[in-house]
Amino acid sequence: MDSEIEMNRLWEMPRGGVQKTSLVDPGICFTDGPSVVSQFRAIFVRECYAFASSSDRPIIVDLGANIGLGVIWWKHQWPESRVVAFEPDPEIFALLAENTRYLKGVDLRQLAVSGTAGGLSFVPDGADGGRLAEESSARSFRVDAVTLGDVLRAEEAVDLLKIDIEGAEHDVLLEAQSELFRVAHLFVEYHSFANQPQKLDELLSLLSRAGYRYYIETLDERYRPFTPQKGPTGMDLQCDIYAWRE
Repeated sequence: MDSEIEMNRLWEMPRGGVQKTSLVDPGICFTDGPSVVSQFRAIFVRECYAFASSSDRPIIVDLGANIGLGVIWWKHQWPESRVVAFEPDPEIFALLAENTRYLKGVDLRQLAVSGTAGGLSFVPDGADGGRLAEESSARSFRVDAVTLGDVLRAEEAVDLLKIDIEGAEHDVLLEAQSELFRVAHLFVEYHSFANQPQKLDELLSLLSRAGYRYYIETLDERYRPFTPQKGPTGMDLQCDIYAWRE
């Protein structure tokens, strides 16, 4: 299969309904073609989740696993790895379970990870942008949440912690900062909402205090950067943070 032809097909597909592609062997189910293309390019082409592992059995914790492309890539790289993957959206979780059913050493948990444990409101988007919400709405539903601190305390060491949870990352890391000594490599997708204070400086300070160096990538280039801009989800900044211990 020509991957570029298939990605072009997926990019033009309307959102909605479970469909399947052979872009990733032996095939994956999805509901949103463009998000599959974006994830495939980042994970499989750019290898954004690659890291130097000191073991052929690394421990990886994935917060916001979505349909499982990251899980699949890690298991291709390290077949003996153990991956603990969290995804709160029940429809997306079903696809995650289907897409990773043939993989051993994968622990799937239908839970959100938040700064506080308990039942929280969650707003789905049918793709990779579902997020926790402070207030319930007509579109939201309740999900169970655990804290990252509790997740990390259950592990002696974590080789990679990946966090892509659509805006909850600051509170999650703040709650778990005393346990970050267990984590060797950390990926965080930072989200800034236009109607809320920005906390990127606080997040970076937290990582520095925890002993990390970091590298930052913004997800897009702006025309007229001084002009206030925000996307359809109300975000005015997204960036990827890669942190590691020297």
